[in-house]
Amino acid sequence: MRMTRLLIIVLASLSLLACSDYQRARSAYEGGNYPKAFELFKKMSEAGDIRAEYDLSLMYLQGIGTKQDLNQAWYWMRKAADHGNQLAMVELGGRHEYGVDLDKDETKAVYWFKKAALAGNSVGRYNLAKMYMDGRGVPQDPPRAYSWLMLSAQTGNPIAKAEAEAYKAKFNPQVQAEC
Repeated sequence: MRMTRLLIIVLASLSLLACSDYQRARSAYEGGNYPKAFELFKKMSEAGDIRAEYDLSLMYLQGIGTKQDLNQAWYWMRKAADHGNQLAMVELGGRHEYGVDLDKDETKAVYWFKKAALAGNSVGRYNLAKMYMDGRGVPQDPPRAYSWLMLSAQTGNPIAKAEAEAYKAKFNPQVQAEC
């Protein structure tokens, strides 16, 4: 029992320490001390902090606090996405969808949007719906597009519900029944 309490205290302390490191890095960034923010985000990223991995990738991408390095930017962005960072998943999807700083590849865009969507991300769900609506990177599938739009609406996207209803109204009765 005593050992369990000690373990809980140690884990809670480590959690607070990690939180305070991230807050220090964010404060440095927001205060314009980009080299310090970069240093802190890099240290935390190397320790596996998915928030820091994403922030570090953006700093490399934009050349803030460091020299711009697209290879490092995408390395850390993919790492953050692979570790579950939904913002990184959506960012990678969008970059592949439009070919911004990455090869235009709608199949990869769908892959990343779907990962974000399955993790519950409203933007990922909305973007995936649009890919199914237009048949980009996947076969066109109106019922599936409608379902993803509705899921996006349920997770906080105010545009998605109205768009879903307008989209569904365009279908013939047989397709409407599938939705």
